[in-house]
Amino acid sequence: MSDYIKDCIKYDISGSVIEGFPEVFERRNVLYVPRREGGLDKDFGLFDETGRQIFGNALFSSYPPVLKTQALTTQKNGETASYQGRPVVYGGCIGDHYGHFITECLNTLWYFSKECSPETLVLFHSDMTVEEIFSRPWMVDLLRYAGVRKEQIIIPRVPLRFDSITVPGQAFSEDGFVYTGYAEYLKALSLKAVQESSFDFKGMVYLSRVSPLYNSRLPCNEEDLCAELSGRGVKVVRPEDLSVADQIKIFNENIVIGPIGSAFHTSIFAEAPKGIAICPEERPIARSYELMGAAHDAEIRYVYSEDKVDPSTLAEVLVNAAGSSAYWKTIIEKLGLGFLERKNRGNIFFVGHENILLSRDAKEAGDYDVLVATVGNKSFIFANHSSLPPFFIEKELIETRVISYLKFDEENGIGFRNPVNGKWLKALPPEFKKNLHCDAEHVNDWELFRLKPVDYPDFSGCLAIAPCLENALQRFEGSDCQ
Repeated sequence: MSDYIKDCIKYDISGSVIEGFPEVFERRNVLYVPRREGGLDKDFGLFDETGRQIFGNALFSSYPPVLKTQALTTQKNGETASYQGRPVVYGGCIGDHYGHFITECLNTLWYFSKECSPETLVLFHSDMTVEEIFSRPWMVDLLRYAGVRKEQIIIPRVPLRFDSITVPGQAFSEDGFVYTGYAEYLKALSLKAVQESSFDFKGMVYLSRVSPLYNSRLPCNEEDLCAELSGRGVKVVRPEDLSVADQIKIFNENIVIGPIGSAFHTSIFAEAPKGIAICPEERPIARSYELMGAAHDAEIRYVYSEDKVDPSTLAEVLVNAAGSSAYWKTIIEKLGLGFLERKNRGNIFFVGHENILLSRDAKEAGDYDVLVATVGNKSFIFANHSSLPPFFIEKELIETRVISYLKFDEENGIGFRNPVNGKWLKALPPEFKKNLHCDAEHVNDWELFRLKPVDYPDFSGCLAIAPCLENALQRFEGSDCQ
C-alpha cells in the first residue's frame, strides 16, 4: 500500500544550513520608513546614513532569492523624519499570519530574547497596530514567550531616524537559509510553552484543516479521512482551536500527520519532531520546510498522494508510514517488550480465526505472537497483528486489543494480575486447548510466564494497534485501575 504515497522531491540545501547564530550589527543614523497609508506600496524598510537600503533584514523568498515585499531603492537620503534617541533593537516583521510570524519575526527576535533587558525598546515593521497585535491570543503568547512586553514595542507610522539601533541578522530566510541557532532559540521558547499546555494525549495526532482551500490539497474528503484516522487511534485536532502552547507540545510529544501548511512550521519548536505532511502533487513544496528540518533532528516526511484515494486506504497507509520508523523507535525507548511464553513449556499464541489465545508447544499456521509491553510494574498485552479482531481472555469483562495488568516478577517467573478484581492470569497446558483466563486467586510456579525479550521487532501489521497501546499508557499512568 506504500504505492499510494511517494516522497516529495528533495532540494539541495547544501550550504544553506549554517551553524550557530547570525551576526549582529550596531548601526548609527538608521532611517526606518514604514509603508505609506494603506500599505500597498513596497517603498519601505531600513536605510543607512547614505540612503541605501539595509538588505540584511529585507524580506526575500524563492531560490535564488528575490525581494518579497520591498522594492530596491536608494532614494531615502532626504526623507523627512523624526528622531528617536533611545537605543532600540530591530525585531522583524509582524503580520497576521501564524507561519510568517515564526519565519519573519522570530527569525530576528532571537537576539532580543537572548541579550536584551526588559527595558529595551524593540522596533517592529507591521501594518497592524499594537492594539490589533495584542487582540490576537496566539501573537500575545509568542511575544510573551520571547519576552516582549506591550510597552516595549515601537511601530512607527511616519519615518523615524535612530541615532543608534541594533540590527540582528536573520536566523531564517524564506526558502533561502537557516541557522541552527534558530532551532535552538525556539526550542528554548518551547520549554516555557509546554508548561502551560493542557494537551495530554501522546501518540499520533492529525492536524485537520477542514476548509475548501485545504480540502483541495488532499486526495480525498478530509472529514472521511479524519473519521478513518480516529478509528485507528489517531487524535484529530484543529490547530485554530488550540493554544500556541498546545500546538508546540503536540510536536514535542507526538507523531504529527496533516496537510502541508503553516501548522507544520510549529515543528521548529521541537527538538526532534516526527510526522508526515501530505502535499498537493501539482506543485513543489516550499524549500523552507526542508531548511527547518535540517536545523535540528526532524523526522518529517513530505509526501504526495495519488488523487481520489479511498479514505480508509489512505488512513491505513499514513498510520503505517508514520509508525514504520519513528513511532516504534519512540515506543521501544519507553517500553520493555517481549513475547509471552509459558514458563515450563510452550509459547502463547493468538489464533486469529478462532479469536482466542492458546498456549502451545509449537507454532501453527495462522498463529500470531502475543506481545507484552511493560512500564514499571504495569503490563499491556496485545496481539501482534493489526488485521486480527479484538481478542478476549476468559473472565475479563470486555473484548479489547490491549489489556492492562500489574506485573509481578517472581524468582521463577512472571505473574500478571488484573488491577480491578485482583485475579491472576493463567495459561492452561496446551492439550486442554482452552483460552487464557483470568480468574485465579493465586498462581502456582508452573503457571507463571516468561518474557522473550524483543530489541527491535518487525511488527509487519501491528502498527495500527500501537495508538491503542499509547492510549492505554496514557490512561493508566499514575493509576492502578482500568
